Amino acid sequence: MAQSQQNPDSPRRPPTIPYAGAMSQGLAASANAPPAPPPPPRPITAAAKRRCWTEPVVRFWILATLALVGIGGWFLTEQVIASRSEQWLIANGTPVTATVVSVDGDARVGKKSPPGSSCSLKFDWKDETINVEGALSSNDFITTGQTVGLRVDPNDTSVWTDRTTPEPLGHRLIAGSIIIPAALITAAAALLLRRRLQRVWRNADAVLYSVVEVRYSALAPLSHTVRSVVATGRDPTIVTVYLPARFPRPQPGEYLWLIRRSGNAKSAIAACAFE
Repeated sequence: MAQSQQNPDSPRRPPTIPYAGAMSQGLAASANAPPAPPPPPRPITAAAKRRCWTEPVVRFWILATLALVGIGGWFLTEQVIASRSEQWLIANGTPVTATVVSVDGDARVGKKSPPGSSCSLKFDWKDETINVEGALSSNDFITTGQTVGLRVDPNDTSVWTDRTTPEPLGHRLIAGSIIIPAALITAAAALLLRRRLQRVWRNADAVLYSVVEVRYSALAPLSHTVRSVVATGRDPTIVTVYLPARFPRPQPGEYLWLIRRSGNAKSAIAACAFE
């Protein structure tokens, strides 16, 4: 029998793996495929409700909300403590007369500087000279060489105030007011995304996919990040979904039912995670 001649000039083709999207409907629906989820409209079960909270895209905004609430709580606590400390210092601090030595590093006598500038001051304390730094609360211009009345903590001379009345707590909290709308925005985003997931689970169609790759994702470190393509037809779009870590790690070539809106692959969710 004559042997076929191979053209030495033809390129060598590497071995290929059959594309899952080219599988026939019969093969895709073989015994290897898991049972299909119920048709829409699907009930919003307790498992589906829990998964809508823990789906990574929702969980991200929940964690962002919790982080902002934590920052806001820390800021509020810090300002309340600072306000109480200032009240104590005004009531119980030792009065001294301090001299402005320099303002913003400028020690020229008579130099005027705007309110809020950083000052270096000195005062006598128990037969020694104490140097401190900070900003005065007065709204007047500061003159190098002028004298200022201070209240000093008798246990720590680095703690002082030039106030005669405490700063209103409301003024202290203004700077943190931006945290409240930011937390509301992130909380609203989490709720809206959760409602969208519920609608997808309830009303979208189930499509059989073939697993292409499983990765690790920093967005969902406790989940399997599964990349897959539709198991029937020839749609090459790769869709990424997340499976909870309690599920076995899928292997390439395995089948997975996804719930997705028609024409919107990014809306896909893993059906087994909601059942």
